[in-house]
Amino acid sequence: MPDAYSLVPDAVPVLAGHGLSLRALTEADLDAWFGRLSDPEAAKLAGDPVATSRQAVVDGLAYHRRALAEKSGIRWSIVPDALGASVGTIGLGSFVAGARSAEIGAAIGRANWSRGIATGAGRLVIDYARTALALHRIDALVLAHNARVIRVLDKLGFVRCGAAPRDREIGGEPSLLYARTLR
Repeated sequence: MPDAYSLVPDAVPVLAGHGLSLRALTEADLDAWFGRLSDPEAAKLAGDPVATSRQAVVDGLAYHRRALAEKSGIRWSIVPDALGASVGTIGLGSFVAGARSAEIGAAIGRANWSRGIATGAGRLVIDYARTALALHRIDALVLAHNARVIRVLDKLGFVRCGAAPRDREIGGEPSLLYARTLR
């Protein structure tokens, strides 16, 4: 079980910049979230099972709210200014309090791939992790064949650390571990 991290806030803060806003996930985001999870390619690249009912996203929202309450994770909805609606999510979790580290993860619907949205959202979360959460390191797990996410991690200054440990595979598939030092 991930550590509780005392600097995780009680409420999801709004982060803005790079042409988008990050805000708390709400019930209004469930349709877009379900759309991404029910898209077989998008779900597979994120390492998620393909959703067959809306209950998967209802459960996901409850999970992320519980993680915030337990200070073990924080997840934002990604809202590009030009669209005014959620296109995906990004968050931090798997905190290791003693090491001041966490993992970052994001998922964006296919219609918004290759538009710089993940890179912009990543920059906002990294800045927040460094300043408000005082983290020293952020890790990222990515499927070895997910070239889009690997390019985003490169742009964000992450360095490949090698293959992820077998118990950290994504959806049973081999994954790579990337890390970024924040000090």
